[in-house]
Amino acid sequence: MFFKLFSDNIFKKIIVYLKMLKKIILIILFSFYNFHIYAFEPYSGISCHSDSVKGKEEYFFKHDENHIYATAYKRVNGQFIKVGNVVGQKVSSFLLFEDITIDKNLNFAWHLDMVTKNLKPFILTLDGKNKFEMPEKYDCISKNFWF
Repeated sequence: MFFKLFSDNIFKKIIVYLKMLKKIILIILFSFYNFHIYAFEPYSGISCHSDSVKGKEEYFFKHDENHIYATAYKRVNGQFIKVGNVVGQKVSSFLLFEDITIDKNLNFAWHLDMVTKNLKPFILTLDGKNKFEMPEKYDCISKNFWF
């Protein structure tokens, strides 16, 4: 009887040790596996507000392979959508980008002064057929968007 209790106790301990050894071996094997971890860079953009307009406008800009801003995105209903292309820029001076949410014919753009962070409306082409209401001027701050 003593021998049976002694042997059952030893077998239980051996089983516990084998399970622990199995976990340790799995951890060691997984540590040799090459996990790929990807980090996303934030998108640089602006968050703008106006005293006369409630709410805020948020834009971010994607750059091309030459690190020149190429595409503009705007937050609409909580999601960023492509609103146009960057049509003009001078590094550390200004950025001129289209916004199809104002005019679908792409006659309208925003002029962002990179020094003062003022966002002003800008008409690209004067056309008597396409009439739209000019938006207000905005004051902006730089913001990074992570997603």
